[in-house]
Amino acid sequence: MVEAISRARAFAPAATPVILHGESGTGKTFFADFIHQLSGRVGSLISFSVGLLSPQLAVDELFGHVRGAYTDARSLRAGLLATAGNGTLLLDDVHTLDLGVQKRLLQVLDRGTFSPVGSDRVQTVACRVILAMTDDPETLMRKGLLLKDLRYRFGACAITIPPLRERRGEIPFLAARALERAAERTRVNGPVRFTQAALSLLCEGDYEGNVRQLEGIVVSAYLIAKASGLSQIDVDHLPAQLTPRLQYRRHGDIEANRQVIERTLRITGGNAKKAAELLGVSRTTISTALRKHPLPSCQLGAQDS
Repeated sequence: MVEAISRARAFAPAATPVILHGESGTGKTFFADFIHQLSGRVGSLISFSVGLLSPQLAVDELFGHVRGAYTDARSLRAGLLATAGNGTLLLDDVHTLDLGVQKRLLQVLDRGTFSPVGSDRVQTVACRVILAMTDDPETLMRKGLLLKDLRYRFGACAITIPPLRERRGEIPFLAARALERAAERTRVNGPVRFTQAALSLLCEGDYEGNVRQLEGIVVSAYLIAKASGLSQIDVDHLPAQLTPRLQYRRHGDIEANRQVIERTLRITGGNAKKAAELLGVSRTTISTALRKHPLPSCQLGAQDS
């Protein structure tokens, strides 16, 4: 993330198109907004997903059309490049565009001018364009999803946004931010904090949906805790999907089970009762494991005595 932020700062002042690539939900829109804010552009950031648009519709969305350009063109329609004005235009899922449309977009970005469909009038591209995709340009090019010239022309100004599983240190901050926004998103006043155990469990999750999935989990837990009349989110309010790494196998490898117990006790702050609940075992199982394999880093909490 340090590298990604450093590149964003370096590219922000320029008019050069930038490529953002990372898994779904990693924060490409956040990075586009970060670049836009640093750029000092007076216009707004417009975000649009071109995912699986037909070639004709994609061209119309990008460049607009004049009246009579085709059968259903009954009036003038400005495209995204014109609507973005002096701001920033984020085109998400650009690798799903037809290669012919990608070529036309490349020509426009190279020349800095375009014409609406059905018009000979040339307009200047005033906005900064950011292209977002779910994989690195080289891989997409090899798969035939990204135009080779587009990759070589703008691939150097690319920012890799790592998945959340590679930046677990950010989870507490991201979870706190999601909790702060939960009241506005749900229009319900609810809990204002996490218990340490809940926050620790959030940090254990493997988020295939990345930041977007984490935010959804926080909102769900927020509403469940609110319904229980509580002012904080606890482990019980979080989904079971967060605990696959905490599976205790009764006839499994002893060392693997010891590590699971240690991790779970760390999450619960040393509370053996709550650790047993998380693992779906008896407290006796936890106590027996601790007697056989003492864990100096995980002492039983006073609340558990």
